[in-house]
Amino acid sequence: MPFHGIAVIGAGMIGAAHAAAYRQFAHRFGPAGTLHTVCDMNHEAARKLAADWGFARTATDWKSVIADAGIDVVSVCLPNYLHTEVTLAALAAGKHVLCEKPLALDAASARPVAEAARKAGSVSGTVFNYRRIPAIAAIRARIEAGDLGRPVQIGVQFQCDYAADPLLPHSWRYELAKAGPGALLDVGTHAVDTMRFLFGEVVEVIGAVSTISIPERRLPLGATSGHGHAALSDRTAPVDNDDVMSALLRFANGAQGFLSASRVAVGSGNRLAVEVMGTEGTARFTTEMPSFYEIALRAPGGPAGFTRVMNSPQAPDIGTLATVPHDAVSVGYAEWFGFMIHDFLRCCAEGRPFRNGSIEDGYAAARVLDSIQSASSRAAAVQVEPAA
Repeated sequence: MPFHGIAVIGAGMIGAAHAAAYRQFAHRFGPAGTLHTVCDMNHEAARKLAADWGFARTATDWKSVIADAGIDVVSVCLPNYLHTEVTLAALAAGKHVLCEKPLALDAASARPVAEAARKAGSVSGTVFNYRRIPAIAAIRARIEAGDLGRPVQIGVQFQCDYAADPLLPHSWRYELAKAGPGALLDVGTHAVDTMRFLFGEVVEVIGAVSTISIPERRLPLGATSGHGHAALSDRTAPVDNDDVMSALLRFANGAQGFLSASRVAVGSGNRLAVEVMGTEGTARFTTEMPSFYEIALRAPGGPAGFTRVMNSPQAPDIGTLATVPHDAVSVGYAEWFGFMIHDFLRCCAEGRPFRNGSIEDGYAAARVLDSIQSASSRAAAVQVEPAA
């Protein structure tokens, strides 16, 4: 089932990641020229991204993209508050849709998207690219094989510093009405999905605490994109969503988990750190050292030490998709993202569901995120709502 055209809606920072990955892999599934349109209300941004990655056309109205019969694959790379509307419209038009995380600002808004995806005849997914890190996939395989024994505890930290500078301009990212919870929804969504990917469903948030460390920011003089600096006005606007969020969770399998998300962790860059503990062993990984993960297995009669397990061509995705598929050669963010896009396009081409990061996974993450937000506001334990 070759597809006729691919569109990226949103020419900002994350739209570039989608465009680059489509450029790398689209030719494997369709004829030349499948890179169809980049859409952004800022025409210059759309024009530049299209030129950078070889898309044939540009647009400034996302509705025109949805209406174009020559486009049947759409990536939704817009600000959080637009995800639901555009994804629902694309699904209704029969497009294959890959929606950036978060799927919606809250679970109530995510529910109709999940319902629409179940009924649609097209392929759809949520961007959970960290599932494609070879080490994360390998750790999951070790858990499923029973190598770590019964799951006991998982800790996931997603620490960033993109908002640590108080002189960065105010934007939609710092407004609860447009971004939803701040660090929790922006990077905590990935942390929640990583936890679910490794340990299964979260059933309760025991407690959570949030902090707004920079309570106001100056407004920019003009349009902004991404996390960069800009010329600032003398006017300020309040920040009303979290800079830092931490939570203690309980899983359906009886294990406990600790989640931490920050956008103001100076020096952290964009770091995901994972540690999983079972009755027979522990495995850990950080994106700062992407060539390997570490594992320690209980040794009868003596202490267990950690052993490094290097990237291998036998690891998920490495052998067939990595540019240099050899032991110990690092793969990074762009490659993990590409692995996800390749899987999505393959599902589109073969007409089968995209299960490893589905819309349903986005809805499940939204329910956990709602519970964390609620536990923080109420200073009390909150049960995670089951799927409707």
